[in-house]
Amino acid sequence: MRAISKLGVLLAAVALIAAGCGGDDEGAAPAGDQQVPFDQAFIDAMVPHHREAIEMAKAAKAAGLSQPDLEKIANDIITSQQREIDQMLEWREQWFGSRTLGPVLPEVVGVPEDQMGMEHGSADEVAGAVDVDATFAEMMIGHHEGAIAMAEAAEERGQHEDVRGLATAIIEAQEREIGIMEKHASGMGLALDRLDQPAPAASSHRATSAGAGSEPLS
Repeated sequence: MRAISKLGVLLAAVALIAAGCGGDDEGAAPAGDQQVPFDQAFIDAMVPHHREAIEMAKAAKAAGLSQPDLEKIANDIITSQQREIDQMLEWREQWFGSRTLGPVLPEVVGVPEDQMGMEHGSADEVAGAVDVDATFAEMMIGHHEGAIAMAEAAEERGQHEDVRGLATAIIEAQEREIGIMEKHASGMGLALDRLDQPAPAASSHRATSAGAGSEPLS
């Protein structure tokens, strides 16, 4: 009887331990995603997203961006986003034991796949564009909007302060770049440049011509 009683106590203890381990962890994915932590899923999505942006920026530079502010944005994307990729991979190894990326999991990040910005153009499309400035601006705006959506989710749900800080930096930088690129999308930059130019000389010539046929006042 004593043996049976001891066995019962042991089984009860095991059950309690199992129940304690089965609690929901904040930031973890649903069971179908094998409890992928939010920060891991964010890194697994943002790293390839940044790599796409870098490829598009390099393609735009090679194809010949004509606007200095777009050239600066392309350079900033190449340098800053590569730096962020390196940092995220270091965090992944430190926190999750590997630099090898897993699949992109929109349901864990909390952003629908069609809003993550990964469908907004490619380096090949930029390289083959007739209007490189407008094409780069249009595609990168959509791409940036996807990064901002993921970063906003990370600001709220990021498990590490480093991830939340990176998310804030991404939002600030890419919102600023969108504001610049908007004037170049769909050729708008050329139209705005024309508005900044002085009025054509023909208008003053018409005024002179109109006055030429009048008799001077006495």
